[in-house]
Amino acid sequence: MLAYVFWHQRESKVAREEYQQKLIAYHQVLQQRQPQGFLCSFVLTSPSVPWMTERSEVYEDWYVVENSAALDPLDEAAVTGICREPHNQVARLADNGTGGLYRLKDATIDPTQLANLRNATWFNKPAGMSYNELYEILHASRNKRTQQPDILWQRQMTMGPALEFCLHASDGYVLPAELKSVQLAAQPIFYM
Repeated sequence: MLAYVFWHQRESKVAREEYQQKLIAYHQVLQQRQPQGFLCSFVLTSPSVPWMTERSEVYEDWYVVENSAALDPLDEAAVTGICREPHNQVARLADNGTGGLYRLKDATIDPTQLANLRNATWFNKPAGMSYNELYEILHASRNKRTQQPDILWQRQMTMGPALEFCLHASDGYVLPAELKSVQLAAQPIFYM
């Protein structure tokens, strides 16, 4: 599974409630449209993220698809047909957008996991460390946790401004010290 992630902010003159309402309405219509290969979408909000120029509230739209072949149908469906006007309504209110492409490193995700997300921990693989070493460290660290399973994503083809890995979790999750990370509060406002 892949996720196209779109980070964006609302224009400062736009009320949070209006922006979120239009954003959620758009995602609901996209769910109805169900482009080929599209699995689900979810939207998180964070107080800020380091890679956005404005250091204020940020929205993350996660569009989960089966594979890279599903990206073209998603791109087309997102802005045409029944999605056109809901997309345009929220786009007119948006500011500072950027995107990235991430691969799910776990077997699956489910709505319960998405509903309980409260943190996103972003990190890179340390220089000189192999991916096998990294995955062993993560596996050992994640196995010690008794809370709901977290969700691990890895950036693809160096596409996007964010760090290489994202670990979504239901609680504050501190990675081992050798993995320097940025932990951000994340609140789901839409998931399907």
